[in-house]
Amino acid sequence: MSTATKECFITPRVNIVEDDQNVQIEAELPGVTKTGLEIEVCDGELTLKGHRQVRTNNGALRLAERADAGYWRVFTLGKGVQPDKITAEMNDGILKLTVPKAEHVKPRVINVN
Repeated sequence: MSTATKECFITPRVNIVEDDQNVQIEAELPGVTKTGLEIEVCDGELTLKGHRQVRTNNGALRLAERADAGYWRVFTLGKGVQPDKITAEMNDGILKLTVPKAEHVKPRVINVN
C-alpha cells in the first residue's frame, strides 16, 4: 500500500477574448505570485501551473479558511497561432496571456486597382 498523497489542483476561471491579431487568455490565480507561476508550451498545448502558499505570522493560528492551493489548466493551441511569441503579465491575481495569431490567419484587406 502506497503512502504517497495525491496532489489536487483548482481549475482557474478564465476569460478568452479574440480579435484580428491575438487571442487573449485572462486567468484568475488569487494569491499566486510570479515566482509561484509556471507557464509552458509543449506539443501544441499551453499549460498553466500556479501555487499559492498561505503564510502565517508567528502567532497562533485560530481559524484557517484560506489554505495553500495549486492551480492547473491546459489549453490546446491551434495551428493558427505563434506559440513562440506568447507574452504574459501578472497583476492583482490575474494572469493575462497574449497569444499572437499566425500571419496566414489574420484578416487582410485587398485593394482594388
